[in-house]
Amino acid sequence: MNFRRSFAHTVNQIKTAIGEVIEFQSRIWVINIHEGTLNDESFIINEDNFQEPMQWMVRRQYTAEMIAKVDAMKRSQIVVLMLNNVEHRLMRVK
Repeated sequence: MNFRRSFAHTVNQIKTAIGEVIEFQSRIWVINIHEGTLNDESFIINEDNFQEPMQWMVRRQYTAEMIAKVDAMKRSQIVVLMLNNVEHRLMRVK
């Protein structure tokens, strides 16, 4: 009986780990970097090609706190972050 409980727990841990990997590789963001009235850049970021979660954000030098906020985003959620006095508007679309 104890073996079954342990086995079920292990299977649930494996399911959770696989789900997290699949989740990170399927996330998509639309990111608008707003530097002023005439300076806007927009990006569509798809983690399918990332080697690790939040790779684009790490390369842009987002802080650990910013990355945690972005990582916790749900679909259709928008987060506005300030990086070097520049506004980054992120919307998670998938």
